Amino acid sequence: MSVGAVTARIARQICDVEPVGYSQGEDRRSWYANADWAGHCNSPQNADCSSLVAGSISYGLHDTYGVPWGHQALLEINDFWTGNLRAGMEARGFDEVPWADENLTPDGGFKVGDIVLSAGNEGGVGHVIVIDEDGYDPLESEAWIAETGDIYGERGDQTGQETRTARYSEHPHTLRGAWTSCHRFNEAKFFQQWPEFAKGRATTTVPAPVVTGSEPKHAHGIDISSHQGGLNIRAIWADFVIVKITEGTGYENPYWRAQAEATLAAGKRLGFYHFANDEDAGEQARYFLDRAKSYAGRATFWLDWEADAVGLGPGPALTFLNQVAAETGSTPGFYTYQNVLNSYDWSAVAARYPLWVAGGPDYSDYGQAYSDPSVPNVPYWGGGALIHQYTEDGRLPGYSGTLDLNRLRDRSTWDQMAHGGRVTTSAPAAAAAAAQPSPYTGRWNVSDGQGELVCNGDLGPATIARLQQVMGTTIDGVLDEDGSPAIERLQRFLNAAVPTDTQEALNDSPRLDEDGVLGPDTWRTLQYLIIAWHKEYLPAGWDFADWVDGEPGPATIKALQRALNNSRTNSGRLW
Repeated sequence: MSVGAVTARIARQICDVEPVGYSQGEDRRSWYANADWAGHCNSPQNADCSSLVAGSISYGLHDTYGVPWGHQALLEINDFWTGNLRAGMEARGFDEVPWADENLTPDGGFKVGDIVLSAGNEGGVGHVIVIDEDGYDPLESEAWIAETGDIYGERGDQTGQETRTARYSEHPHTLRGAWTSCHRFNEAKFFQQWPEFAKGRATTTVPAPVVTGSEPKHAHGIDISSHQGGLNIRAIWADFVIVKITEGTGYENPYWRAQAEATLAAGKRLGFYHFANDEDAGEQARYFLDRAKSYAGRATFWLDWEADAVGLGPGPALTFLNQVAAETGSTPGFYTYQNVLNSYDWSAVAARYPLWVAGGPDYSDYGQAYSDPSVPNVPYWGGGALIHQYTEDGRLPGYSGTLDLNRLRDRSTWDQMAHGGRVTTSAPAAAAAAAQPSPYTGRWNVSDGQGELVCNGDLGPATIARLQQVMGTTIDGVLDEDGSPAIERLQRFLNAAVPTDTQEALNDSPRLDEDGVLGPDTWRTLQYLIIAWHKEYLPAGWDFADWVDGEPGPATIKALQRALNNSRTNSGRLW
């Protein structure tokens, strides 16, 4: 797809599909910061008009040319607003399109991905939109106005019109003649400005990714070996590449240095792995480190534990990982298959080192492009696998063979591993915990990679623990009947989310007592919020009277569990 097509697709998706509202406050960029690799927001977020446009353009440049997240060729949202967006776009390949002032339409009509600007400093009123169709009267997508009718609002689209798609001719700015310019992406101009991204004719080295906090949390990438010696890494859409360096104490991938340097030159995250056999673990670590150690600080390191190595058990694996950690000052990771995890006690490894797990229902039957399949439920790693290798039969444009495709849960954890930061694996202390019936589905929590709750209507320890986690309080899976900090913070959220007049009608009081007691008033207010914001959580056929009764029945608990699965840890908010 072209930059314009991707830009329009992302903007339309955010406005018409995702739960994104409007605000010019500190969370104006939250949709972008909390979106996944494909631009999906699975919990309520906010945008304003310029953050929607700048972020959508950044997706267009990233998806089309592989511009790394955090690279200065992207429009960093915090640096741009309608007053300086023109200059920002012109520095990234956009031309101003000549148009007729009498009807505010470009010569020859609009093109998908055109950006129409109303700059207040140029006589406009400070607004910007993305064009979704070719023609003279296309649809456009925009972040419009908060639910309050003001510029500040709660996260999520409460009115259905905070972010929206509308007909250009019917737009108030069109009717008032307020638009000041139209801008269209010019590939040739972009390559002149940023020649490192010109396909097949790169002239400069792309800087390594910069961690700015503006990139999506998840990422997708590949792992390769000598079998992919002819792979053009720059041409492959991947945020990270993990390269096999060594096997045992006698094999070295002859292409690994070229593959590593090509990965760094393309601005992608770099990882290395060692394929273990049944030789001495310390000697294998030495063999690997003699080659990989010079990349410490620029790459992550991984131990591939399968085949002949499995029978050695966890002890030698821990020896290898400890040696790599000691000599590189980084945190290495551990790769294996799910059945290996079920065969031994890996608690000592899980306590220190992140997991890269292979497996899934479609592992050997997969098509083209990346996906987000269900992640296997794993023992010992309480926080789940950091990376999921979900197929060995993936296919991507730019390469004729098959590839291993991987989903990285958290870019920041990868960067901490590479740069010596402390990494928490959230491993349970005892192996016996893995044998207990799991309250989780085996899928990732959509917001932050925690285990996704089974929505079974049971307010049990797992649901309570997730509530405590979301509310940012002590996690023990128990609610104190005399008052729980997690419930107190939930009540604070409900008081902020539900208007006082509504609460008065519900509970004969304008506010919940923030006493930490989970009583009928709290349940009733939560039920109201669900029916007002998230009707899709309700059982089929239920109306207001059926639902808002203040009773914590199974349907209400199921809705709470769904909300917790779509809520961010330590946010103090549902959704």
